[in-house]
Amino acid sequence: MSVTFRIEAFEGPLDLLLQLIEREELEITDVSLSVVADQFIQHVQAEQENILPEELADFLVIAARLVYMKSKAILPGLLDEDLEEGPDLASQLRLYQRFVSASKWIDERWNEGMVSFPREKRPLRSLETSFAPPPGVSAQTLRDVMEFVLKRLTPIVKLPEAAVRRVVTIQEKIRDLAERLRSHAKLTFSGFLKKSRDKSEAVISFLALLELVKQRVVNVEQKDLFEDISIAANDLEKLADLKIEFV
Repeated sequence: MSVTFRIEAFEGPLDLLLQLIEREELEITDVSLSVVADQFIQHVQAEQENILPEELADFLVIAARLVYMKSKAILPGLLDEDLEEGPDLASQLRLYQRFVSASKWIDERWNEGMVSFPREKRPLRSLETSFAPPPGVSAQTLRDVMEFVLKRLTPIVKLPEAAVRRVVTIQEKIRDLAERLRSHAKLTFSGFLKKSRDKSEAVISFLALLELVKQRVVNVEQKDLFEDISIAANDLEKLADLKIEFV
């Protein structure tokens, strides 16, 4: 917090004041919390247009801790002992900062039109493989079992070779759809599929349309179940320049 507080025994930011009190370098009873609150209210009134929600939240978190500590010092016998077992301020602030950073990251992605949030891939645990034969099993026994298993296996059959032809990409289908929407205000999904040579290309066309819907550069509408889907562009320039990266 960037606000500098000035009281009789201290001058500086509020989080430093709290650290000094928690390290017992400053008595909480020497601190006037009403003066601290008045100075922050004056700061809010002076910076109404520039003050950030995070700054207000920081003040409330630290001020609440100060009020609790002063109440504990003045009325030690009236506080529930279970309340003293909660997390310390440092842990609370670290957790709060994680939420602030996450909210900023989500806001940046939202403003950039990135509305999907992939889940992090968990690392695969490495498993050590080992084999310990039962007692009394000899090497000859293992060999006999292996030969028996191999004889029962289906013989390996060489598969016939097949020619692999090039498959159209999603990026190419996106460019194809952009070119069609330049000459037509709207088109149907069935019309978009007419040039598809096979099922795989039709599937790629559908995936390209889904990607454009996710990126919010086209609108789709289906008036009734099983009816054709109509497609219209939100922004032709953005559609033409769109670059899709697949991870």
